Amino acid sequence: MSFMSEEWYAVRTRSRHEQKVNAQLIGKSFEVFYPQIKVWSRRKDRKKKIFKPLFPGYLFVHCNLTNDNWLNILKTFGVANLLGYDDQKPSPVPDEQILSIKKVLDTDIPIVVHPYLTKGERVIVVYGPLKDVTGVFVGINNKKGKLIIAVDLLNRSLETEIDSSAVEKF
Repeated sequence: MSFMSEEWYAVRTRSRHEQKVNAQLIGKSFEVFYPQIKVWSRRKDRKKKIFKPLFPGYLFVHCNLTNDNWLNILKTFGVANLLGYDDQKPSPVPDEQILSIKKVLDTDIPIVVHPYLTKGERVIVVYGPLKDVTGVFVGINNKKGKLIIAVDLLNRSLETEIDSSAVEKF
């Protein structure tokens, strides 16, 4: 397989291996885009700003996807696969999407990442006083910037608002 020009490809990594894969691919002379955002992290005794991946479990490689390059990327420790529409070949990510992400990250505008949820999806709370509680995504309170989830409890449904960063798909 040989493509004519360099394109961006989404690389799915093992959980929490983005940084290691990024370093290894750069070491193999690939052009890598690993988008990160600075967020507040809650510790037991304090809050601290840390960098987190904008897309957990993913980064992007810009290359001419020859068989050798494809195999070299797949053999990188921590790489799960390259994303595509079918099992035959990876699909390139449009340049405009990568440029848009870079442009947003280059601004000083605060970025708040929300899980991509549709009404009725099951969610789990990952931190805070409701940690490990499961519920159903009901909607968003735009004034407060909070997600609304319904929690079934003893054949009754309770509705609560919660910070979007505290919820993940179940």
